[in-house]
Amino acid sequence: MNLVRRPNGPFGLIDHLHGLQSIVAKWWGRPTSGMLTDLIIAGSPVIFLHNPKTGGKSLRDFLHVKRSSHTFASERLSSGQWHATFSIAAVRQPFERFLSGYYDRILGAAENGLVKMYGPEIKKISPFEFLEVIELNPKFSGRQIQWTDYPSSTKPRADLILRHETIGTWKEQMLQAGLDVSSRSFPHLNRSKRAEANHLETLKMSPEDFARLELAVKDYFRCDYEAFGYPL
Repeated sequence: MNLVRRPNGPFGLIDHLHGLQSIVAKWWGRPTSGMLTDLIIAGSPVIFLHNPKTGGKSLRDFLHVKRSSHTFASERLSSGQWHATFSIAAVRQPFERFLSGYYDRILGAAENGLVKMYGPEIKKISPFEFLEVIELNPKFSGRQIQWTDYPSSTKPRADLILRHETIGTWKEQMLQAGLDVSSRSFPHLNRSKRAEANHLETLKMSPEDFARLELAVKDYFRCDYEAFGYPL
């Protein structure tokens, strides 16, 4: 893989500014507008941790979060804030999520963060190279425990984990958890045609290479398979 990361702004100035913003946000230690919902449960603010490619845009809108953010709680929230909030995150079968990310960010027509970062040549990489890119840039669909987990012995994981495979019952699951969402309608944005695709044809891979890809993805995301009970 011969990709070269582009500096964001003159001399990488915007990258430096984003780095400073992250430092300040961590020091402040409070939920950002990309996390905070309009809900309260048992006196605690409800926050949303947007794990990419898990139906998060639909969930973001349902929870009335003001903007998109794929920030990890461990990067932004103080321990006190993590324990003082009720956190929600969604997860997905890791290989399905990986394929969804490749179809969207590499095979999709729209410009995205990776295109801005590496230029249009990113659109030519293989699924194996995409896995390498994820390893270097985990916010683009890296390990899911980065969104669901926090370094805390008393509350190591988000309060409510929603599985993408049960998206049709997410509203009911939130109601059962005590969230006041009875008057809301759950949207399903960005319905993907990926599930209908012939992967071997679309990805131009042999059955053997596709099986090898799945093994590589399972190896990298093993912690997610184990954390959320997906069969390896």
